[in-house]
Amino acid sequence: MIKLAIDLGTSMTKIYRADTNSGIVLAEPSCVAVSADGEKIKAIGKTAKSLIGKTAEFTNIISPIYEGEVVNMSLATVMLKTFLSRVGLKKGSIRKAHVLISVPCGISPRALSGYATLAEECGLKKVWFVEQPYLAALGAGAVLSATDPVFCLDIGGGVTNIAVISLDGIIGGVSMNVGGNNMDANIISKISAKKRLLIGPLTAEKVKNEIGSLSNTALGTMVAEGSSTETFQPSATSVTAEELTDCLRIYINKVVEYAEQVLCALPAEVSATVHRTGVYLSGGIMKIPYAPQYIGAKLGMRYQVFEEPQFATVLGGGVLLRDKELLEKFALKME
Repeated sequence: MIKLAIDLGTSMTKIYRADTNSGIVLAEPSCVAVSADGEKIKAIGKTAKSLIGKTAEFTNIISPIYEGEVVNMSLATVMLKTFLSRVGLKKGSIRKAHVLISVPCGISPRALSGYATLAEECGLKKVWFVEQPYLAALGAGAVLSATDPVFCLDIGGGVTNIAVISLDGIIGGVSMNVGGNNMDANIISKISAKKRLLIGPLTAEKVKNEIGSLSNTALGTMVAEGSSTETFQPSATSVTAEELTDCLRIYINKVVEYAEQVLCALPAEVSATVHRTGVYLSGGIMKIPYAPQYIGAKLGMRYQVFEEPQFATVLGGGVLLRDKELLEKFALKME
């Protein structure tokens, strides 16, 4: 029997196969390139993302999953069906597959209904929806128990999930629409204002990933290419890591602010345990140098980071698919 864990992120979709030793079988951008009239799909996944900023006016790049919600059902269906076919699922096997789909912490009934409809449109019959903090914690190696709560913080491309969890459920948590995409937009704005250079989202993401850092003594320089905001001609400028630090910190600080609110609302005993054991950090942003250290220092607690933090959620889904009892315990009940 095929068992799949799916992490449908704003930026990336990841699929893990739990019934074999295949592990992560897909990690592709969650975007679709369509004609301006919306009638023709030109590319899906990594090919579509490569077209961002390079297409003519008759092509649009759309993210059908945005900030934890299905915002374009038809394109989300086509995208997920394509991804399922790329990992070898055919029509017959799709109906028989057991599938776990990650959803944001505290998801609304309306948004959850959107995910359920998406699964149905793709032909998936046996589906569980699990809030992301459980999966991130399991994927990061946390041991869940009824007596020792776990504090986890995951920053993705479009959504950040913060929660304190135990085997009894989510003790306190929140999902917020802040992530790596906000940082990219801020980098674009800052380079435009300071360097008089307009760069695209792909360049901003590349700059962030290559020289972005939360260190007070951030080092590193790279050349960013774009167009001059004064002459509108192709141009380039040198960007330093130090110049980007504030673009990253403003959002990390906002995440920490919300994390502190979650911690302040905890019962005294839970708060004491969490501050003693520390925080589990996951999400692609944790790959930015000194991001974990910065968050740990801001929160005033120890931290643990999974080796590949961007895959913690989907790996946790694989863990849960192998534990039927725990899966039934954490799966959301559909109304």
